[in-house]
Amino acid sequence: MLWLASSRPLRRSVIRPLSFATYSTQRGNPLRILFCGSDEFSCHSLKALHKKHKEDPDLIESIDVLIRPSKPTGRGLKQVTEVPIASVARELDLPLATLAHDTFTNWFMKKYINIIIAVSFGRFVPPRLLNQAEYGGLNVHPSLLPDLRGPAPLHYALLNRYTHTGVSIQTLSPHSFDTGTVLSQTPLPGIPIPPNSTLTDLTSLLAPLGASMLVSSLSSGLHLPPHKDTSWQPPFPIRHAPKIRTSAKQIPWLTPSLSNLSTGLPSPTPHLEDIAHQHHILGPLWSKLVVRTPKKEQNKRVVCDDISYIPDLTSPDLPPAVASEVKSALERCRDDPWAEEQIPILEWLQIGEGDKEQAPEWYPPQPESMDMFDRVTALERGEEAPVVDPATSTEGEPQQPKKKKEWRLSIQTAYFPDTETGSIYLRDPIRGGRGLLRVGKMTVDGKPTRPAANVAAQLGRTVTDYRGMHFDEEPIGKVLQPVTTESEEDVEMDEETKRRRNKVMMRRIYTY
Repeated sequence: MLWLASSRPLRRSVIRPLSFATYSTQRGNPLRILFCGSDEFSCHSLKALHKKHKEDPDLIESIDVLIRPSKPTGRGLKQVTEVPIASVARELDLPLATLAHDTFTNWFMKKYINIIIAVSFGRFVPPRLLNQAEYGGLNVHPSLLPDLRGPAPLHYALLNRYTHTGVSIQTLSPHSFDTGTVLSQTPLPGIPIPPNSTLTDLTSLLAPLGASMLVSSLSSGLHLPPHKDTSWQPPFPIRHAPKIRTSAKQIPWLTPSLSNLSTGLPSPTPHLEDIAHQHHILGPLWSKLVVRTPKKEQNKRVVCDDISYIPDLTSPDLPPAVASEVKSALERCRDDPWAEEQIPILEWLQIGEGDKEQAPEWYPPQPESMDMFDRVTALERGEEAPVVDPATSTEGEPQQPKKKKEWRLSIQTAYFPDTETGSIYLRDPIRGGRGLLRVGKMTVDGKPTRPAANVAAQLGRTVTDYRGMHFDEEPIGKVLQPVTTESEEDVEMDEETKRRRNKVMMRRIYTY
């Protein structure tokens, strides 16, 4: 007791329990942890902490687990799936609590907790809880912070085709996500990411490393103040890893891929390859398919799966019959670009939120829609085309643009079916090139999954009134150039002639 009195400052009560005298001041008081987790990545950290608790109870005295409530998922929200860490906590016989209504509001932490550890939890731990805990909070983040801050660093490391990544141990900030002090980090250049890794592969690679770093940080007393920042400063603008929402799994027929939106940089790979890469990381992708009949038009939600990229017509992954059919179509269209070919097509809708996503600068419109042509020319000039509301506008008065909450663009793609495998092969609808996108399976409006060729045969159609498919392999350059064999200076046109010329011009704005 004399040693204890000389090494600690005197307080109002000098008498302390005998058990406290056995702990080193370098490791602080025994840790009574509130562990907040959810997925497989957090399960590794919980198991490692429990193992350390059994081996060294002087370091970790107890572990309580907090999870978020189970949410209904699937079509019709009929399936309720519990987070994986709940079963791990029961298996380890640890106290388990659930956030009511998925929020910390009116939730109170047990008084004996002195540190909070959050791993892939997905909820911001409020300052009132961090201040209550003697050692605040820690977080295991699977990235080299400050790069890829956000809830989906593994996804964006793969989407952005990172060659290396790592793990960071940081304090929980009372102000915002992933802005705490980095206490420990994988040494640069980081851990190599194996080629063609999936999300499961990268999780299996980093989760044990993060768990080991967490236990090592606690054993070394890095959680004790004062905290020293050991993070690096990237030589490029910090990239973020926002939550992967349903809209992120929409096929980007016209807009940049998800990785390009994250970095703000143009993609060095073909657009169709980016779509196939997005499927490789995120799983099945969806789009809207336009189904036209003589009586009505419907937009069906289609989930596309088993997607891959075919770089050119000589690829061994391309069936010879499909390669021959594509070559034949290319030759026919080069010889007679105005020929009315019976080409099978699929018509898609890409949907974007007006306040979050920027509509493409130009896109192939429907030839029968003059309003859409006005929209194209306005976008080509960098202007926003006004949308006239017939109910509120009167002739002769200036029209006010109507703000749209979302934009919807129509895209047509030629498809080539493979009768043996049931797959279809699509040409890039905008950027051209020699590649093809293979889609093996489709699910329409939640019905049973079928071969893509069967779905295309039922819901696709052929071009009958205009060719509609441009097979040139050169990038589009003169999409809005007027179509005439005479010089523009020698042609005087009235309004009706201009409209007819524009209609003809629109027939030559082909997807390819």
